[in-house]
Amino acid sequence: MERLAELLFILASMDRLTLLSEIHNMRLKSSHLTSKLSATPQETSKHLMCLRNAKLIEKDSEGFFGLTTFGKNVVNLVPSFVFHAQNREYFLSHDISSLPLEFIERLGEMQKAEHVDNVGSVFAHLQQVVQSAEKYIWLMADHRLGNQEYVTKSGRLDINSMMTWRVILPANSNINWAEVRKSAGIHKGRIEYRMIDDSENIKIGIVMNEKISEVVFPDTVGKIDFNGGFRSDNALFHQWCKDLFIYHWTMKERSVEI
Repeated sequence: MERLAELLFILASMDRLTLLSEIHNMRLKSSHLTSKLSATPQETSKHLMCLRNAKLIEKDSEGFFGLTTFGKNVVNLVPSFVFHAQNREYFLSHDISSLPLEFIERLGEMQKAEHVDNVGSVFAHLQQVVQSAEKYIWLMADHRLGNQEYVTKSGRLDINSMMTWRVILPANSNINWAEVRKSAGIHKGRIEYRMIDDSENIKIGIVMNEKISEVVFPDTVGKIDFNGGFRSDNALFHQWCKDLFIYHWTMKERSVEI
């Protein structure tokens, strides 16, 4: 714990975090790094020495500073802390501990996402995802949304479209299969449902297409909260959502293809 305290002390400086960020992007000399800070050359030198003593950076024979392998690992963890710090109030009322650990560790990939804080914006974005999709729409929730209108009345099952759907819902969702099959018409194989036997295994809501994504997290009692969430067209955020959806999709549960 002592070494952790030392590391956190070193990182508790905006100037040193700025230096690490700049060096992460490109190997630079001290003179170049000074221009990145509101500091004197002497102050910059002290910060660089502190980072070198902590084995976060190293200096080559030509005077360029770069990250050590240890430094790269530490810097790669920073975006997750940034994301949490930026959304502190949200995470005081939302519990993500039920998510698979690998996705908690990757939360920094959500750093570029926009936070929305009302249910109207959440569902408006759901409609945007549906209407802007060209290849696929993936949706996961712990209950039916809009009485299946996101599928059956979306207008995205017309005969000229090759759109495909994947929907993850609890097995007790009482899907009107006759309505879904009628809507699907001749497009067999374009809609597939994954019915999760235990709704407690669905701890997150996701809606995405090939371009944009939205995610909502559970509240402190474990219920998915559609009153707010995060959305973006950022590639890293999109990949995080996609990987988590696939994680649930590949669980050994029931599958229904229409």
